[in-house]
Amino acid sequence: MPKNLSKEEEQYLLKFGANLRRLRDERGMTQADLVYEAGVHGNMVGRIERGERAANILQLEKIAKALELEISELFEFVE
Repeated sequence: MPKNLSKEEEQYLLKFGANLRRLRDERGMTQADLVYEAGVHGNMVGRIERGERAANILQLEKIAKALELEISELFEFVE
């Protein structure tokens, strides 16, 4: 988990990660598949999914493109 986050921010990262995992699973992709297709660092997808990393906008754009989604769809978990 990134340092100096509030509990609310930690929960947001966990929800985002769970949503990313769901979207990836729905497409039948492994973490390795998504890493390759998105061209991101090897452990990034797993760390995002576990809420250990907050991705930047460029990384999220690559991930969304690899999942064939609009970037906004990555955030549709928000209640």
